[in-house]
Amino acid sequence: MALIAPAPRLRRGFRFSADPAPLGALAALVCILPILALVALAATGGGDTLRHLAETRLLAYLRNSAALAILVAIGVSLLGVPTAWLTARYRFPGRGVFVWALALPLAAPTYVLAYAWASLVNAGGPLYGLLPPLRGVAGAAFIFSIALYPYVYLLARQAFEGGAAHALDAARTLGAGPWRAFWRVGLPLARPALAAGMALAIMETLADYGAVEYLGAPTFTTGIVRAWISLGDPAGAARLAVILLLATLLALGVERRARGAGRVADPRGRARPQERQPLAPHFAVLAVAGCAAPILIGLLIPAARLIWLAMETPPVRPVLPAFLNTAGLSLAAALIAAALGLGAATAALSGGKLARAAARLAQLGYAIPGAVAAIGVLALLGGLQRVLDASLAGFAPLVAGGGLVALVFAYQSRFAAAAIGPSESALLRVTPSLEAAARTLGETRMGVLRRVHLPLAAGGVATAALIVFVEVMKELPATMILRPLDFETLAVVAHNYAADERLGQAARPSLLLIALGLPAMIAVSRLVSGGRKSPAR
Repeated sequence: MALIAPAPRLRRGFRFSADPAPLGALAALVCILPILALVALAATGGGDTLRHLAETRLLAYLRNSAALAILVAIGVSLLGVPTAWLTARYRFPGRGVFVWALALPLAAPTYVLAYAWASLVNAGGPLYGLLPPLRGVAGAAFIFSIALYPYVYLLARQAFEGGAAHALDAARTLGAGPWRAFWRVGLPLARPALAAGMALAIMETLADYGAVEYLGAPTFTTGIVRAWISLGDPAGAARLAVILLLATLLALGVERRARGAGRVADPRGRARPQERQPLAPHFAVLAVAGCAAPILIGLLIPAARLIWLAMETPPVRPVLPAFLNTAGLSLAAALIAAALGLGAATAALSGGKLARAAARLAQLGYAIPGAVAAIGVLALLGGLQRVLDASLAGFAPLVAGGGLVALVFAYQSRFAAAAIGPSESALLRVTPSLEAAARTLGETRMGVLRRVHLPLAAGGVATAALIVFVEVMKELPATMILRPLDFETLAVVAHNYAADERLGQAARPSLLLIALGLPAMIAVSRLVSGGRKSPAR
């Protein structure tokens, strides 16, 4: 039947020889099954955790989460939009470096930045009294802003360099000054990209545990982890997780609606490279300072402080095992996510309606916070265990509980979605004529896949794997909930030391996290920045 079935619908020039529906369905199941199990667990009886929290801390969780979302949205916009505008529209010394270096703070986990800045400005730090102390919602908002502004920067710069370029040049031709062109033309056209970047930053903020716990600004993720680990109430943790999931899906829905309502396209079907304008010397100095400041406060100053702490504090125990665990776990999760992302992207571009729907459903996984994914995976494995116990009458294997397999599963349910976009962009390079030529020359379907599709998609798949590698390396709440008792990662070690106010001991694992993520983030940033060439660098 498959041989005489109608050819799959082609989208934007891409075609795949085999049926991609199973690939998209697999990626969707990885994302959706833990969520369904989570909802089922939340509906079970037992446990008074939610009632207790409603009487005590739930209002504080709501207030802190809402305040952080608003403040972080403002902060990442103030840092990301001006730097994107400057690097996209003007020429000044160092612009070529700033284009990719401004994305590097994403390599530093938010909790690591919180440890470093707290040791600088809080009591006993070298900057104590010169800068406000870092604590509470305001301190957490500062940390999230300097760590997550690259989401807005990358997307806004792409908008300023893409379909908005011709409109901006037309505005300048009609006499609009730089400020008016930005305010009246550039910013409205970049609004969908700005909304997307803000939504990503807000979702990361709501999913965070380490920074908000350390700075005393508890959010829903804090309540989930406490309900699971401290109070031992899975159903209560699941109910809190469902509330957090609904909040993040709401943020994602607002972003999608804003992006859909404000889509911008070049009438010729492609973006026109624009001439960047040189800045006068005094404005060039301001541009260099404005682009250097986020890198300094979001990466270089915290890293320098951690190096100082590590040098003056003798180690208590080696961190090499945690480093190897982190690297191995991140690499394994990245490779699996890249394969799932490539399959889902294939389904999204060349499959039927069911395959495309499954692939788009899988993309919702990035909206799932780590703690939610962890509880969902445990609920799913617990349900599977009950089914096996009932059907095999006591001879069922043990599948419930935490472990490396459950941990990798939780990573996939959240981060495989991040691999779909880069893979999809890469597969768009494969035109039907290339595949037809290969088939004419006698290549089989697998030969076309091996010699045409995979080489052209290699760059996008590599970018997807690097992104997932960095995200998994930084993930804390899911790792804390699901890891085996004798398995430590750099994130867990750094958090445990910082929770005991041993920042000197936390410095080494924190530095290793940055050292592990920085090369991957440099590669991602250069790949993204080099994807769009223009005549004036």
